[in-house]
Amino acid sequence: MRAWIIAFGLFSLGACVAMRGATSSAVPFADPNHAAVQAPNGASYQTGVALPAGAYKLDPRHASVQFRIRHENQLAWFTARFDKRDATLTLNPADPSQSQLAASIDPSSVDTGLPDATDAANFAHAIAQALGVASNASITFASTSIQRTGQFTADITGDMTMNGHTHPMVLHATFDGAVVDPLRGNKEVLGFSATGVINRSDWGASQWEIVASDQVQIVIEAELVHA
Repeated sequence: MRAWIIAFGLFSLGACVAMRGATSSAVPFADPNHAAVQAPNGASYQTGVALPAGAYKLDPRHASVQFRIRHENQLAWFTARFDKRDATLTLNPADPSQSQLAASIDPSSVDTGLPDATDAANFAHAIAQALGVASNASITFASTSIQRTGQFTADITGDMTMNGHTHPMVLHATFDGAVVDPLRGNKEVLGFSATGVINRSDWGASQWEIVASDQVQIVIEAELVHA
């Protein structure tokens, strides 16, 4: 998905952040040269961010896009993931709210985690049908606005296209940290987490409605590397 974020717990952070040789950047929102603004809860935080500007590309080795659908609408939540995903963040450090996020997911890459190959294939096919994306080449997300909600949090609103329908959705994102990573060319690496909820019927996906909830929960972990 173009940021499901589609775009998007947006990819596993911990290993690289704690890696020997990785160095933490300056506290990214503590630059006194940037004006402070008021958060919705009344607290103040810095507008700017002390990180390099430009494009950041998703590191697929340190990323995950999970989703949950409730079985029979009242039983346990079934969790699966998409194994093929991509995302790009164009960061405006002077005002992160003016940054842009784009992401895409291959809907045929559903991974149920089931050990039996036949069960896994059957469930993956059923889930693709439940999401209405079995015949679509991709799920995409493109941000339209980023609203800071705190020092390290923001609501990312964007257009998500799935099953031939495009509608707005919101990702609640958290900036987890930044390091300069020697194993990735001494480049700046940013870590983010995000969650979101959609009703799949809004995107015309209503198959398996007796056994699969309309609500779909999305959990994203992501590391993005400065280009």
